[in-house]
Amino acid sequence: MKVKSENGGKSVHSLKKELSELQEKVAYRDMELTRVSTAIAEKTGKLRKLFDQITALDIDPVLKNKMTDSCLSLIETETIEKRLDVEMTEMDSVFLSKLQKKHPALNQREMQIALLVKLNYDTKDIALSLGITKRGMESVRYKLHKKLGLEKHQSIKTYLSDFAIR
Repeated sequence: MKVKSENGGKSVHSLKKELSELQEKVAYRDMELTRVSTAIAEKTGKLRKLFDQITALDIDPVLKNKMTDSCLSLIETETIEKRLDVEMTEMDSVFLSKLQKKHPALNQREMQIALLVKLNYDTKDIALSLGITKRGMESVRYKLHKKLGLEKHQSIKTYLSDFAIR
């Protein structure tokens, strides 16, 4: 009886079941993260191989440069995406939770961008990781600025950094 009241009325059995379910979810998400990381590594390897093959081709230098530049851009994007997936910490989760509570109008993409801005990623890197242009990213930041209720010259980065330490 005493155990039930100390745990919000839940029995030891139901708490163990809940713990087991949570452990299963964590294991599933770990597998998913491993799968995604492996897929990114495979894509990056294939892009590097394609880059090497293009470099070896005897074709118009202008066309070759365009093709190799495209490959390098894709490789850079894959590398950034992998880095972004790995850097999510418990503190980042707490930050996102607090941000969502204070600004419920923010959508998932805006939340992701807010986190990346807080983590000091620049507009170009965020745009690359999201697959949008730098100009498109600037537009998203403008809308985010409005949704956060910031004044005209108030910095999103400063606001988010200050918000994270509160």
